[in-house]
Amino acid sequence: MVALPYIQTSVFVDPRYSFGGNQLATFWDAASNCSLDTENMQGIALEMNFSETTFISLPELSGCNVKVRIFTPARELPFAGHPTLGTAYVLRYKHLLEPNMKEALLELGIGAISVEFLSDDVVRMSQPRPEFLQKLDDRKTIAELLGLAKSDIETDYPIQYVSTGSHKLIVPVTSLAAVQRAQPDSQGILEGLEGFPSRNVLIFCTETVNRDSDVHARFFAPEVGVVEDPATGSAAGPLAAYIEHHKVLSRKEKGKPIIIEQGYEIRRPSQLVSEVVWGEEMEGVLVSGKVKLVADGTFYL
Repeated sequence: MVALPYIQTSVFVDPRYSFGGNQLATFWDAASNCSLDTENMQGIALEMNFSETTFISLPELSGCNVKVRIFTPARELPFAGHPTLGTAYVLRYKHLLEPNMKEALLELGIGAISVEFLSDDVVRMSQPRPEFLQKLDDRKTIAELLGLAKSDIETDYPIQYVSTGSHKLIVPVTSLAAVQRAQPDSQGILEGLEGFPSRNVLIFCTETVNRDSDVHARFFAPEVGVVEDPATGSAAGPLAAYIEHHKVLSRKEKGKPIIIEQGYEIRRPSQLVSEVVWGEEMEGVLVSGKVKLVADGTFYL
């Protein structure tokens, strides 16, 4: 039997709610993790059964503080948002970084990702320059995959793949009521979007539950074994880029923080903050959120 220390956090919490955010288990002790192979890590992630579980090891890329591997219950991911922020929080909480260190560089599957500590419990990550990819014109089919009517899909803006490190299909929806009643067909999404850049879908509208939010979103990732995610940092970047590229929020000054609410439909209300970094064009995206310590324990393998 191997004893593996881990920390449980909730990431992208909204302090107005006692329970919310996206749950994460982080196995933080690199020495203990050396005994694990990929099969062990995948099995532990399935046992934890959170959207993601992370494992810390020594870095291989020059300049990185640690290497982080990310697993859903079904597979390993090269990049994901809330595991990046949550793992960064744990590094600081467990004093695995130098005292008063304000920034760190994490080695992920897509390469080095920079994180910044804005306070004791707020972490921000940098995501790469947005890429605007394929647009889909068949609103009827997409609506059916989401359990919606064609009329629920917004016509002023496109259904489009956007990436800031991982590809997401962004689907604009006409109202909060429509977003709330969506019932995605996971198998239908897997089959209907086969051969496209990804089969991970974010739907959003500009009508919100909270007045201080800019958009309300839901995210479905059957491709990686997650039926619905309560807070998705890797999708918050593409969504903000999409919003500014298509001028969805005309009242919002370019580059200002976009407040995203997510997770309400699965009783995990969450808040994500996304900011597009501009030069002459979009240069990247910053995504930040509040992290809450939930548990400190030992896993016995």
